[in-house]
Amino acid sequence: MFGIPGVATYFAGVKSYLDSKPFSMKQLFLPILLLAACSLNAQLFTDDFEAYAAGDSISTVSDVWVLWYTATAPSSPTFEAYVSDEVAQSGTKSLKLEGATPAGGPQDIVLVAGIEGQYEVTFSMFVPEGNSGYYNVQENQIPGQAWAFSTTLASDGTISFDFDGVILLAGQYASNSWVTITHYIDTDSDLMDVYLNGEFLGQAPYDGVQVGGVNFYAAGDTQTLPLYYVDDVIVDIADPVVPVVDAVAKLPQVECTFGPNPASNQIRLQANLDQATVRIMGLDGKVVLQEVRNDLMNGADLVLDLRNGVYLVEISDGTSRSTQRLVVQK
Repeated sequence: MFGIPGVATYFAGVKSYLDSKPFSMKQLFLPILLLAACSLNAQLFTDDFEAYAAGDSISTVSDVWVLWYTATAPSSPTFEAYVSDEVAQSGTKSLKLEGATPAGGPQDIVLVAGIEGQYEVTFSMFVPEGNSGYYNVQENQIPGQAWAFSTTLASDGTISFDFDGVILLAGQYASNSWVTITHYIDTDSDLMDVYLNGEFLGQAPYDGVQVGGVNFYAAGDTQTLPLYYVDDVIVDIADPVVPVVDAVAKLPQVECTFGPNPASNQIRLQANLDQATVRIMGLDGKVVLQEVRNDLMNGADLVLDLRNGVYLVEISDGTSRSTQRLVVQK
């Protein structure tokens, strides 16, 4: 499981010590691994689930995967996730999460980290056709206190990254196929670069003094049953993340106003450029309306045929964009 040759005896001793201590001591295991790996110039942490047997409960066979808990709600055995041999990206095993209803749960597992600085966090996910998936990254080691961001892999092939209720990154992935998601997180510059299958998706602010942990919860787009598999988890040191906006800082920025808000059947948009793509998205990242307009400077009417709820209005000219919240209330 750990890509750190020559230190198996040391880690066996660490595991024995931590197992004899309260749970809070066990949370230190991954940071200790990272520190030891750095001193040995080895890969920091990997888990391809090949060291376990199909059907193993991950929190009992691993030292860094723990059941979700909060200060007011203890963990439950129903949160457990299990090793599966149904599908795998490498080898024959992966970690399976399956929700009981479209609303999600109860399976809820955390890869505890508690690391600061510049790190790569990479893993692959497989979402069968007709299902959806979800994960989030916690800002510290104590689950449930603060979310840095959450990610939904919807059944329509949309993957969206939500930061405090606003989707700042979105892209496409293929169901019934493994997608590798790479996060380069820099807690010093408060930035994160995201790649899908090696291609740059975008940069977003990282709100947190730590990479507290990755939470794989059996949830999804709330419309389909959550079902997904996780494989080939990697945590490694990365280069500092630098702002990519510097290269386009001198480009005209999109400025947009619209109203009324709340709206019922239409809104009037006005922007500082005529031609742009206008998209309205649900909070799950799904695009519910998209139009290419060339009449925005003088104001343009956009007809809405939407249910009551909260949406995001995005106007983009291909190099920059403006995203604002819209409330539909009829």
